[in-house]
Amino acid sequence: MPELITWAGRTLSGPDRFGEWATTEIEGWWDSPEVKGDTAERPYQDGEFDLPTYNEARLITVNGHVRAKSHGHLHEAMNFFTGPMFGRLTVSGHGVVQWADAKRNSGVKFTPVTDVFAQWQVRLKCVDPRKFGESKTVAVATGSPVTAFHRGNYNAMPKFIVRGDMPGGYTITVDGWNYTVTSALVTGAPHRIDYDNGKLYRNGVLTQGNLGNTNTAPIPPGKSVGVGLYPVTTGSGSADMTIIDTYI
Repeated sequence: MPELITWAGRTLSGPDRFGEWATTEIEGWWDSPEVKGDTAERPYQDGEFDLPTYNEARLITVNGHVRAKSHGHLHEAMNFFTGPMFGRLTVSGHGVVQWADAKRNSGVKFTPVTDVFAQWQVRLKCVDPRKFGESKTVAVATGSPVTAFHRGNYNAMPKFIVRGDMPGGYTITVDGWNYTVTSALVTGAPHRIDYDNGKLYRNGVLTQGNLGNTNTAPIPPGKSVGVGLYPVTTGSGSADMTIIDTYI
């Protein structure tokens, strides 16, 4: 696959209507982000208490150049290229295709060198440092658990669309952890559950309450885990579970 790098609908590496773009460096994309977390010293002992650490935002600097079709195209490219504030950064041509949502972290530099050639720099921040790849959807029927996995290197958070008729609610299990909805599921009014934030949407509307245990267990990398759907009382249904290969 040839290299193609885009951000916010702009070409960073590859051809477009203005000319040929090339990325010469993409710093921060292939690396892990920096870590953050508080520390607490052990009084009168060696070392520190083992507290959780997390990833900081991902900082990316992309350098490159463009060879335009004409001098007019070069100025059109500059006007178009320097405009966006936020968009999806997608990198293909280097193994699996990966993407992340990124916003501009400083001014875009665009420096003409000749009438048809310019160098540029874009500095970006991914407030969510995760990178994502292939998405797949698995169907889970009530009482018929399945196994799920992904090919990333970081925990993936599944999303569910639940349909059916379960008047007493239902429980989703992921890797032995339960997420229970206590309100009725009725035909024609599907529920959507996003494990990234734990929220329940009924027929597209955010629902407050009506939840029991809400353990939003991830799908870890390199491991197959069981996923099931069970009515609290009676009824049946199915859940479409979407998993995206997730990287850090």
